[in-house]
Amino acid sequence: MRIKIIDAVVNNPDRMRTNDEYLRESLRPDTEIDYAHIAKGFPSVECDLHAAFNKPQIIASAIQAERDGFDGIFINCFDDPGVYECRELLSIPVFGGYVPAMMTALSLAERVAIITTDKFGILSEERKARMLGVSERVAAIVPVELGVLELQSNPEALAERVADVCCTLYETERVGAVCLGCTAMHCMIDLLREKLQARNCPIMVIEPLRNGLRYCEHIISMGYRNGLHVLKSVTLPKGYENG
Repeated sequence: MRIKIIDAVVNNPDRMRTNDEYLRESLRPDTEIDYAHIAKGFPSVECDLHAAFNKPQIIASAIQAERDGFDGIFINCFDDPGVYECRELLSIPVFGGYVPAMMTALSLAERVAIITTDKFGILSEERKARMLGVSERVAAIVPVELGVLELQSNPEALAERVADVCCTLYETERVGAVCLGCTAMHCMIDLLREKLQARNCPIMVIEPLRNGLRYCEHIISMGYRNGLHVLKSVTLPKGYENG
């Protein structure tokens, strides 16, 4: 199968290379991945304004991916920018980081939590949970007080901070699974799991980048298609053909 991974932010060669090495470790032998990125826009998606500017290029890349024969699309962002818009038009499966992570967490635990970036991230996560209809099972949304572009600057410190939060959530809020609220947090997932194991904390941590791609891979392998597909064809307005 062939999956197109669309990076929701301006091209960053180091980020793309790190993501590729990390993702290929877990893929099925018959899965091929290819990347697309946006040429202009914001370097991170941390609010609706960022998403609004970056979405047109994401959508144009997704349309081209289906034309090129890809079997599915993964949009690399926990905010799922452009996912629903793409699903209105495309017949192939389209996922971002959020829905697969939440569905996985809710399949493993009754009470779940999200570890987000900063205080604005709390508002975003509350809104997404309401839209998905799972607010009553989200026991907590906790920020690490870092912007997206700061998350990978010190993986050790980030892992320590998140481990503290996870242990507290497990002990005081009875949370059984936690979603990392940004795909950039994959940089410290191995460190985090080592720290949780050392503390005998059994909470499940859902890392949305690898989880989302594997979720997309599974849906394709089962032969499922996009059920929201309502538009048979769309001619993009002049100037938007390439985002």
